[in-house]
Amino acid sequence: MKRRSFIAAAAAATAAIPATPALAIYGDLPLGGSVTIGVVGPFTGDSMRAGEQIANGVRAATDDANRSRGSLDKAYLMRTFDDQNLLASGLVNAEFACDDANVVAVIGHLSGRITEAALQTYVTNRMPIICPASTYDRLTAHGYGNLIRLPTKDSIEGHLAARYINATIKPKTVAVLYQDGDYGADVAAGFQDQMLGDKVTSNAIAFAWDKPDFAGVAKATLEKAPEIVYLAGITKDMAPIVPKLRALGYTGPFFASQGFFDAATIAKLGPQAEGLTISCSMPPLNLAPGAFRIKNDYERRYGPMSPIAAFSYAATQIVLAVVKRTGASDRLAVQRGLGFSSSFDTVVGSLSFANDGDPQNPNAFFYTVKDGAWRYVTAANPSNFIVK
Repeated sequence: MKRRSFIAAAAAATAAIPATPALAIYGDLPLGGSVTIGVVGPFTGDSMRAGEQIANGVRAATDDANRSRGSLDKAYLMRTFDDQNLLASGLVNAEFACDDANVVAVIGHLSGRITEAALQTYVTNRMPIICPASTYDRLTAHGYGNLIRLPTKDSIEGHLAARYINATIKPKTVAVLYQDGDYGADVAAGFQDQMLGDKVTSNAIAFAWDKPDFAGVAKATLEKAPEIVYLAGITKDMAPIVPKLRALGYTGPFFASQGFFDAATIAKLGPQAEGLTISCSMPPLNLAPGAFRIKNDYERRYGPMSPIAAFSYAATQIVLAVVKRTGASDRLAVQRGLGFSSSFDTVVGSLSFANDGDPQNPNAFFYTVKDGAWRYVTAANPSNFIVK
């Protein structure tokens, strides 16, 4: 199983637009010079729609910056590298990105495991890398100083989801289900750890990803008599467990990780999706005044702003902020700028980063299915970014 993204909704992407230098529409090379951002992701192959969202987010951010730049400001370019969401291609394209002396930072990859495998290449070449998509825990476990990750990692999401459930429902017994594929185990581990720490009886039930026995899993789950069932997985792989549990008499609420935050969840489960609540790194941009113009401008060009596109736009804003604050014109200067303890105002809120590269004060946002549509509920931690 390939780890596609931190959220399945990113698959609902628009058609790709070739990655031409944004500078071309703004005239000759400016007096301030230019910097190039490398974008590594799948622009062909099965995951190309998610890759397009990464590129569109970066492109929109650089275009916005170039439109408002002064005559002495730097111009911002982007160059794409197609890793096809494959390990071998990811390693090769990481080398290609590092070989381009004009590239001052890389935004990508889609897969956390591919990013982790390519980390040593980026470290060796002193290339800053900003991850807009992957929530894979191990990505920031190595202590490299050149990587930052924007979305909340899996285990922390599990902790925040469990805290929310305990604060709002106060169950005595819960069950968390996950499969033995690439995604789900870390979310389940965080959820289980928080539940047990809060003295709630929690049963973690793992089952096969390649040949799942949904009927058997449903039966084993109900033998634990849970008041809450939390699904740590993605819609495509795990959704069939919902009707199996309902058919065997489960009447309690379902909660799920951000892999279920997808239009396909409602389409696949129909009325049985009603009341499902998920946790997610993506804030509700329609309730964020600071994101209003950016979101509208983006959607006029590319269609709905998916989470991957939003976090890719935010990743670009961070690079641009470092360049503007420090005057950086090479990757080493950008890496130094990212290393300082400072916050960045982005389309997904104000972000600052810990030494391991993960966000400080990570958050999760909760959405529920109501009347056949996703509705925002609340945030795990209060956020001034959202007006509700």
